[in-house]
Amino acid sequence: MQFLPLYQRLCQAATSHEPPPLMGLWLVHGDEPLMVQWLIDACRPIWQAHRQHVSRLELTSAKSWLTAESELASLSLFDDNNALIITGNHKPDAAMIATLAQFADEANQGAHGHHLLWCLPKQDKKSQATKALRLFAERGMMIEASLPNERARRELLQVKAQEFGLTLTNEAWSLLLTHTEHNLLTAYQTLWRLSFLYPNATIDGEILQAGLVEGAAFSSFDLSDAMLGGNPNKSLQILHQLRQSDTAPSRVLWTVATDARHILQLQAGKSPDSLGIWRSKQSLYTAAARRTHAVSHAWAAQIFAIDKAIKGVSGLDAWQLLHDLVLSIASGEKLPTAK
Repeated sequence: MQFLPLYQRLCQAATSHEPPPLMGLWLVHGDEPLMVQWLIDACRPIWQAHRQHVSRLELTSAKSWLTAESELASLSLFDDNNALIITGNHKPDAAMIATLAQFADEANQGAHGHHLLWCLPKQDKKSQATKALRLFAERGMMIEASLPNERARRELLQVKAQEFGLTLTNEAWSLLLTHTEHNLLTAYQTLWRLSFLYPNATIDGEILQAGLVEGAAFSSFDLSDAMLGGNPNKSLQILHQLRQSDTAPSRVLWTVATDARHILQLQAGKSPDSLGIWRSKQSLYTAAARRTHAVSHAWAAQIFAIDKAIKGVSGLDAWQLLHDLVLSIASGEKLPTAK
């Protein structure tokens, strides 16, 4: 299965009132990690719509599939549907292949609504011919997250540009593809930055030249300013960009947690000066403290949960937990109830 048609189908389904559920065996492989992340991001709202609990498993050896088998067995014991994301290049043995085959057959027959997504680096034809991968191709879906040529890269980036509300002229596209030299991440970051500088605009060669950037366009300190300023949309966009540029989640957590603790201390009656808050940011912190007074009591537990997720203790998605905390700080909304 080619990536782009599936990605567009998922994005369209996510906007519908009742998207069809995602279930059974999926395998995505390729040399573009960003595309794998986009696939997961496109699946997430559909998982949420069907109340599927998302968990992750990192395969560190062939024996790790025993943990996967246990996880699959536990899935069948509950009424709620689940989505299991597996990463790692270790293949299952014959017994596990039989378990996966039964899982796929039951999903195809509608016996359950669970979804297993195995994420792999690019597999050659010999690897794709193994029993394990053939199982996914024959009874589920095998997705290729690769760009065979520049035309494919442009087609995918055009979809992302549309998501950003941008239209590029042919000259701008030519300049972007030449400048980024087959690097999907750099091209995506450029589009992302252009959407901030020129929202909903038509981008010509001159505008693109002015907006071209190397590397990440924003830092965790930009995220802090957006959160404290009460701008949830910009905060989440910056958080998304930090994730796509491989910023360590621990680094983002340090910034977000520092802001959260300062806000909590202000709400407890301490002065900005006593906390060492720069005078240029004191008004932002004070406004954030007022805006979030009714919801900040849950932040400490969320920070602890994020730290555990980063360390791999809980199996939860650290970036999703960060998303929820950032949104709460920026908007003053309650954190979602833990499942």
